[in-house]
Amino acid sequence: MSLRRFNPYYRWLFPWLLDRVSKVVAPEREQLLSYATGAVLEIGAGTGTSFDCYPGQVSELYALEPDTGVMQKACAVLAALPEAQRNKIQLLVADAMDIPLADNQFDTVVCFLVLCSVPHPQKVLQEIYRVLRPGGQLLFFEHVLSDDVTVQRWQHRLNPFWRRCAGGCQLNRETAELISRAGFEVPQLQRYQHHAFPRLVKQLVTGIAVKPS
Repeated sequence: MSLRRFNPYYRWLFPWLLDRVSKVVAPEREQLLSYATGAVLEIGAGTGTSFDCYPGQVSELYALEPDTGVMQKACAVLAALPEAQRNKIQLLVADAMDIPLADNQFDTVVCFLVLCSVPHPQKVLQEIYRVLRPGGQLLFFEHVLSDDVTVQRWQHRLNPFWRRCAGGCQLNRETAELISRAGFEVPQLQRYQHHAFPRLVKQLVTGIAVKPS
């Protein structure tokens, strides 16, 4: 059993930090989630800051989050939503490497600053591929290995320390390549640097990946 649930940092401070970061990227999240349709699964739903960003064409939302401390904040956010919106959302405490949901169940899966932190992103992507219907879409927004060679060196050097204090977050993953390797087509991809992020996590990729029909 993980000791994170008994660690004061992860129980109280980390959810607060996660909430702060979520608010910095609120415009990017709202833009990405405007593409969500039908039945949606959000991997790593965090503190629930995305709940009121989903458009009307979303029929249901499963919000998956493994961290019970973070999920407590999501519960409070959910309780404050209008009833019609609240009734579409189901909270799910589970591991993204073993999603307890059926094959071909979802039209959309969302990963927003998640694939950097999971221990085995290939396994998570396999699970996402499994639960998506043929033609379904993965909406993603992730920080990745920098294009700047000097920054890359620091990312590799500091990654072991960063991972310990940032919930397993990795500084040096090439997530777009992992998505392609998992069998997805990637018709829409943008790679850029975020103006408000520090240099170690400034390089981002965002876009839409599709499970072939």
